[in-house]
Amino acid sequence: MSELPEVALLHASIERVWNERDDAARLVAIGELYHPEAIIFEPARAVTGHAAISAVVAGVLADMPAGFRFAIDGPGLGHHGVATARWKGGPPGEVLVSGVDVARAQDGKLIEHYFFFNPAD
Repeated sequence: MSELPEVALLHASIERVWNERDDAARLVAIGELYHPEAIIFEPARAVTGHAAISAVVAGVLADMPAGFRFAIDGPGLGHHGVATARWKGGPPGEVLVSGVDVARAQDGKLIEHYFFFNPAD
């Protein structure tokens, strides 16, 4: 069975947006994957639009150690335009952060993206 479109979008976002350190390349990926009016929701804030999303990603990656990457952690789930993805992040061989994302797609792009972080051990 092939990956559902909403799951593929969410997985591509984690791989292509949340791991991209080059601002220009990240904005291109955001434009391909996120609706122009997309909103991302973190526990403490929400931001709207491609430039704001890119700035959040840049800030997150700037705070991480060398070699840090996010990775999909198991199969995604989805239906009716909504997807979930488990992920983990850290330098090779280490997990510093993990969680689950939930996103809603509209017109073939992500329009809402919610981040849920697992408690630190």
